[in-house]
Amino acid sequence: MISIKEAAAWGIERVRKPVWANALDHVKIDIVEGAPGPWLHLWCPFNTECNGRDPVDVLAYQWDLSVPEFEPYTGPLPSSEEYRQAVSRFDGVLGERPKPLQAGPPT
Repeated sequence: MISIKEAAAWGIERVRKPVWANALDHVKIDIVEGAPGPWLHLWCPFNTECNGRDPVDVLAYQWDLSVPEFEPYTGPLPSSEEYRQAVSRFDGVLGERPKPLQAGPPT
């Protein structure tokens, strides 16, 4: 197991926690001079359905970057057909979203 700081120092850009349910979930690290940059990018096929975008950017300083809880990610990249198919399997699973409330007089 490695930490995000160790991964960056070793030039490993993508890591994942082995406990994550989906094998394609992973974090992309922006490496700046051998250290993690200010943002981490959480890639997850379910992100598009639940967050409207993939990846979800996370401020790196919200995590303890020195905890060795990751392994290098060696799965398909988000640009691959396999990853895109995984994203499409989540299309619509949350059902139709309610329409936003309209401002105006009560009816």
